[in-house]
Amino acid sequence: MSTWVGVEIDGLIVEDYQNHHSNWFFKRSDRVRENCERDECGRLTDEAFIGFRASGASIRRRMTLAGFDLAACEQHFNEHLPAVIEAAEWVLSCEGERSHVESGSLSVRGDAYRQFLDAVKDTSLQDWLDALPEAVSLSKTMSRFSDFSGMPYWCETSAAPLVNAMLSDIPLYTEYSHTDLFNFPCNDSSYFQVALLACCSDDVACELNIVPLIQSGWEDDFRDLEEIQRQETEPHRFSRLSLEETMRLSATQIENLSLQRMCYSNIITSMEAYLGDILKREIFDRPAVKELFVASYKPFKEQSFSLNNLYKALSEIDDEIMKALNTLSLHNIGTAKSLFYSTLMTKFPEKSLRIIGPAVQIRHDIVHRNGRNTKGEALSIDYESVQALANVVLQFMQNVDAQILDGLIAESCID
Repeated sequence: MSTWVGVEIDGLIVEDYQNHHSNWFFKRSDRVRENCERDECGRLTDEAFIGFRASGASIRRRMTLAGFDLAACEQHFNEHLPAVIEAAEWVLSCEGERSHVESGSLSVRGDAYRQFLDAVKDTSLQDWLDALPEAVSLSKTMSRFSDFSGMPYWCETSAAPLVNAMLSDIPLYTEYSHTDLFNFPCNDSSYFQVALLACCSDDVACELNIVPLIQSGWEDDFRDLEEIQRQETEPHRFSRLSLEETMRLSATQIENLSLQRMCYSNIITSMEAYLGDILKREIFDRPAVKELFVASYKPFKEQSFSLNNLYKALSEIDDEIMKALNTLSLHNIGTAKSLFYSTLMTKFPEKSLRIIGPAVQIRHDIVHRNGRNTKGEALSIDYESVQALANVVLQFMQNVDAQILDGLIAESCID
């Protein structure tokens, strides 16, 4: 099924999209996520807003910089109003030729076009700007408005004929469109939007809510904003939940040392998974980070190729990066520390490393030496050891993730 969303100015949809959205005159920094709690089925509620929001003043300025200002609107209006009048007069002339054959409905049709012509002839852009606020206000209370049947309909709602002309259904049979919302003379909806904004206050809300597209699977949520609001990246959330589950598992059989060793090892595995997942994501999602990785990764520095292989190397760069990342041992704290600093400008907290470093070696002994060190001595890993390491690793990951989020906050404001 199709899903529709639309840009709204003061609650009036001025541009709509099917199964996708355009950014219109919004910028990345206009993105908003509000009331995004989900119900028991995991769906966003009717109050949810994920999309773009900017003030009328901001949009008006951006449209002006793009060439859509009142002067351009007036010129466009003056070019298309005569075409609108000519099209309406042509319909009337056709009605006159057929009047000897039919009556009744033709009279009603003719009356609608005659009243429309009387209302719009000799009008200026300023006349339309003066009438538009009343027309918009009335349209919000009219069930008929925008219920286009293809038949002409003259609306007698206002004392102002031009307002009635704006609210009427007046089909014009032309090769190209010459009217927009409210029968405004133009063939580019941006000019109607300029006219509408000219009638609005500077702080009027311009919005585009893409929640229906997200619910229908056509678009993705603003992941970075979601993570910023949650104060946690998705890779961190996944690893944190794994760590918390490991802590609960450890607590089920406190005296079972085999279980404690398994839990201890899994804590380091969860940490390594987080470091690997966040590193891959940031490298492939952010071109600047990818460039930093390629420039700083030592094995890449040692590679060379002739200039005629440049484009081949560029086409294969993502595969080479992925191969490199998949071979990294991020439980090697020295390697991970260097990579995160050179690639993500992220520092590992030294206090945590003093505990995690030895723990990595213990994990190695658990996995590869059946819980004994190089001297053949059994490692003493109990419930308290597991809980203490889990808390240190949780703090370590939170510290790293906060630095990653700091970069997301900065990027979310860049257009």
